[in-house]
Amino acid sequence: SRGRTWQPYLVAACLSSGMIAVSERGNETGRVPCIKVLEPGWNTVRVLGVCAGMGPVLACPWGICIDTDGNVLVADWGQQHRVLLYPAQGVGWPIISHGLSSPRGLTLLPESQLAVSDSMHHCIKIYQLIEYSRGEMN
Repeated sequence: SRGRTWQPYLVAACLSSGMIAVSERGNETGRVPCIKVLEPGWNTVRVLGVCAGMGPVLACPWGICIDTDGNVLVADWGQQHRVLLYPAQGVGWPIISHGLSSPRGLTLLPESQLAVSDSMHHCIKIYQLIEYSRGEMN
């Protein structure tokens, strides 16, 4: 932890870049949920999900993954059940905003696919990532 005061919950790493994404859950003392992106030297380079000007504000992040370019994908649920993309540069947006009920985890698969666990529908859903452009996934 290197002297930081934080409450890590989930962790994901990109083996090729060494980048790490760590989620923190909100609590009753005023902490807000967020995703911190760390570079290989353990320095925080981005904090995601806390400022509406930089993309969707997180409600309850349950799954995270990070790709080789530093794009972070988050399974988030609360009032909305969705998967969010926070690109390495720019503003984040929802890439899956309907058809999920309590997404709990996700991972990138070969051939540009994304697997999402849909806990209330009792299944794993596979989405084809055409490209990271504004809009929905197939």
